[in-house]
Parts: sequence; structure tokens; C-alpha cells
Amino acid sequence: MIIIGGGIAGISLARELSKRGQHVTLLEAEEALAHHTSGRSAQQLVLGYGPAAVRELTDLTVSMLKSQQQVLETPVVWPSSFMMVGTDDEVDTHAYPGQIRQDDHMLHTLVPELRPTRLTAGALDNRSLRIRATAMIDWLVTEAKLVDIHLGEQVVDAKFHDGAWTVTTQQCTYTADTVINAAGAWADEVAEVFGVAPLGLTPLRRSAAILEIDTPISPDRCMVMKIGGYYYRYEDEYAILASPQETVPSPPEDAQPNDTDISAMIEEIHADTTLRIKRVRSSWTGLRTQASDGVPVVGYDDQPGFFWLAGQSGYGFQTALGFAKLAAELLLEDTVGDWVSQQAVTDLQPNRLR
Repeated sequence: MIIIGGGIAGISLARELSKRGQHVTLLEAEEALAHHTSGRSAQQLVLGYGPAAVRELTDLTVSMLKSQQQVLETPVVWPSSFMMVGTDDEVDTHAYPGQIRQDDHMLHTLVPELRPTRLTAGALDNRSLRIRATAMIDWLVTEAKLVDIHLGEQVVDAKFHDGAWTVTTQQCTYTADTVINAAGAWADEVAEVFGVAPLGLTPLRRSAAILEIDTPISPDRCMVMKIGGYYYRYEDEYAILASPQETVPSPPEDAQPNDTDISAMIEEIHADTTLRIKRVRSSWTGLRTQASDGVPVVGYDDQPGFFWLAGQSGYGFQTALGFAKLAAELLLEDTVGDWVSQQAVTDLQPNRLR
């Protein structure tokens, strides 16, 4: 099998297939794995967020992570609470199952920097987790014993003949019965190289920055997300990681941050909190690629031997192991066990977008 794309989706599947005894070739166009979106993660898993299939696969992935990371000296995930904030009406409308409603008093006890005149209610998720994204990727690669990883190999041509794909990069030609498209923002472009109709997956810009602050906050401070606005979380004693959460359509590219977006976010944080941003330590932008219905795509195309694993829309790390197990069972067994609902399997099928 050939996997195209060395982000969290492709790496997770490569490792899962390897553990099941399947030899895999992984082709990554960049000179490093996880160069784009997967390497620019906010590193927080929010369990109750997203469409039904995403929530289900998130719960399954978190369970797998907690169990499987026990072999590691340092865990890749650990508890870190998440607080959604806004007006009373906003929180009542947007809070999801599993969150605990916080009144004005409790909200400002837990997040004292919020201005009471601006934000009056919250919804707390105690199940969410922080993740060390790079450490997780390194761990998965280490366990992918039967995977040949080829960096700097962009697919430029593909032909299907006698039940097999011949895949050509700038450096080499590979042959396999099955190709998995895990190319992230480039997934539709890769499909077209294979003569497969695109699914209409849209890359969306999302920026983030490390902001230095003038007063320290504690490591156990919950991540804060303003409904309809930014989020921020602890980065170190005198810095937060923050994002304006913009969702601006973009071509597939090495996206770069827009200073205007970061500046507007800083002004909003200043208006809503008593935090004072001293300077921007660093900033970056990733592309969250999603389908028209916001649900990822996992399954075979009508074109024989072509499999989609794309459109994670920012849920990549929190669904990675679940999606990898699901994809591996579909690829190797053409069926899925009862560990996941049939509704989720159906919701993720690519043909829904045709």
C-alpha cells in the first residue's frame, strides 16, 4: 500500500497498518513529516466538540491514547480543562454535552483575568486534554516498523492498470494495489492526479501566536475560548498560545500568518481581559481542510484502489488513532468491528459528497 501525506492522519494509519503486518510506503512532498497543519497544532483535545462522527472517534482515540501511551516514559496527553465563555445566552446556545455550566461567580473565580462586564457565563469541560504533538508523531513513527518513509517526493503522475497503481514522483516510481490519499490541504489536488473526481475539500486558514504577557498565569489554568472569537491557553508562566480562530478559505499552500489577524485578536483580548500582551514571540498559520458538511472523509472512492483519509478539519490529533483503526479495517478486512457505530462509518464515507 502507498500512503500519500506525512501528517498525523497518514502517519497514524501507517503505524496501524504496520502493527497489523502490512508493509507500507509513505510519500511526503515536504522534506519533513508534519510540516504543514499537523506541525502547527494548538495541542489541545476538546472531546465534546464537532459533528457526531468526530465526537465518537475522538472518544475512541482518547481511550486508545491513554492506554497505548503507557509504554512511554513521558505521556503525550494529560488532563487540561477547557472553558467556553460568552454571555449567558451564547453559552446556553453553544455549550455541548459534557460541559458544566458556570455562573458569573464561578467563571471569574476560575478565570480571574476575564472582565465581568464583558463575559458573564462559561461552560467547563474537565475531560479535555493537552497533547505534545511532536512527541506523538515521533512515537507513532518509531512504532511504524514496516513503513518506508520517503520525504521530498511529490506525486506527479499515477496510472491504474491490471488492478494496480503505478505512482510516479520526481525521484522514483512505486507500484501498489491500493493508494491512500492523506494529503491534507492537497487531497483534492492529489485525487485529480489519480484521475479521481475531487470532493470539494476546502483548506481554511487558522493562525496562532505565542504572546508574552505582563503577569504570570499558572500551568493549570484552563484553556479559554470566547464564543465567536479567539482562544488562548497557558504556554509558559509569562506566555499564552492564542488563536483568532479565523476560517478563511485558502489555496493549498505553506500558509503564513497575517499580522492584521494577530493584532485584531490582541485588541480583543485586551478588551475582554486584564491580560496585557507585551509582544508577539512567534506566530504561524495552518490549513484546516474540511468537507462541505464539516465531516471528515474515510473510505474507498468509486475508483478501484483509491482510499480517502482526509478533511479532518482541525480534529486530526484527537481522531487520529480511531480513524487509523477504522481505515485499516476497511483496507485489510473490508469490514469494521462493532467498536465503532455503523452510523459513524456511514457519515464518513466519501460518496456522500458526490
